[in-house]
Amino acid sequence: METAILVTVLIALIVFGIRSYMKKLSSGCCGASVEKEKRMPVKDADKNHYPYAYHVAVEGMHCANCAARLENAFNGQEGMWAQADAAHGHMLLRAKDPLAEGRIRQIVALAGYRVVRIEEKKAAEKAKK
Repeated sequence: METAILVTVLIALIVFGIRSYMKKLSSGCCGASVEKEKRMPVKDADKNHYPYAYHVAVEGMHCANCAARLENAFNGQEGMWAQADAAHGHMLLRAKDPLAEGRIRQIVALAGYRVVRIEEKKAAEKAKK
C-alpha cells in the first residue's frame, strides 16, 4: 500500500515536471512570448526618499518578464521601490521604512520566486547611489 502511494506521488511529480518543461519550451521561461508583463511605475522615484536599501538574491528569475513581475510585486506596495536584474539574479529594493526579512521573502514567494540571500546596504553605499 505504501509503495503504491509513493509510486503515485512520484508519477505525479514527473508529469508535473514534464508539463512545466514543455510550457517553457513552447512559450519562454514564464510565458513571456504569450503575454509580456507590463512594468508598474513606482509612485515616488526620488532615491533620496528611500533611506533603507536591500540587495536581494533571487532564484528562478530568468528573463525580463520575470524581473518585471518581481518589480511589480514590490512597486505595488506603499513605500517600496524595486529594480530587478534577471541576468544576475538579484534585485535592489529601496524602502521608506525598515523591512523585516520575512516580509521581503513573503512578497518574493507570492510572485513565484525564492530568496537566496538578503543583505542590507550600508549607509555609506546608500549615500553613493
